[in-house]
Amino acid sequence: MPTHAIAPITLLAATSIALGADRDVQYINILGTTEIIMIQNTGDEPVDLDGWRFCTQNSTSGPVMSDPNALNGITLPPNGSFIIRYANDALPSFPTHHNASDIGPLAPFELDVYALSMFAPDARGEVDFTNPDQMTDHIQWKRPHVPAGLEVACSDTAVQGGLWGDAHEWVYVRMDLYLIELTDRDFGQMHTPTDYNVILECRTDFSDDGIIDFFDVSAFIGLFSAMDPFADLSRDGNWDFFDVSLFLQLFNQQSACP
Repeated sequence: MPTHAIAPITLLAATSIALGADRDVQYINILGTTEIIMIQNTGDEPVDLDGWRFCTQNSTSGPVMSDPNALNGITLPPNGSFIIRYANDALPSFPTHHNASDIGPLAPFELDVYALSMFAPDARGEVDFTNPDQMTDHIQWKRPHVPAGLEVACSDTAVQGGLWGDAHEWVYVRMDLYLIELTDRDFGQMHTPTDYNVILECRTDFSDDGIIDFFDVSAFIGLFSAMDPFADLSRDGNWDFFDVSLFLQLFNQQSACP
């Protein structure tokens, strides 16, 4: 995989930080159609983001590390939010909204493959992207057609830090993704794809080609038989008649995707 646009990684001796409230800062929502990332301080203590950095990666970028000073001067109060707008359309009237170009560099947003990690600095104000104790949160998603063998630079660090279940586990999305929503309302540190709800705009496009046709029926049957979460259309944790009925209803209503 190409590795252009990679900022230097600071390699330190075995240093760690007292994570505490830092891991209360979590990725809460990802909006696919508007390319927005919502980060929230889920704890009851303010968190100073001075020196915090992102490690991002898409299908072609290789790992991209954000500027060490990009978040200086920002403090997240309890329940406070930090919004990243990849379309760079943030308005000054919304001070919690930030353009990706202002806090980058960040790998360009995409649905095919994307991984997003946050790191807090050590006592010297430095970040070691290989130190799991400095990572505060991680999420990674991809579309099913992307080969499973893709390696993400910061995934292993997330697993070592107890933040992600397995480096080869992904939140699966489609081209019509509306929202990835964190459903773990206890806000535990460890997350896996099952902790996220994926909401799609075109729910019957199971072949992920933007067209509603026989191939979607075939794909739904395969996913339904495998008890895949995408086929649980009623979102009740069961794969039964209600899912089949809802699929047929939606299939008859949607002649094409938006």
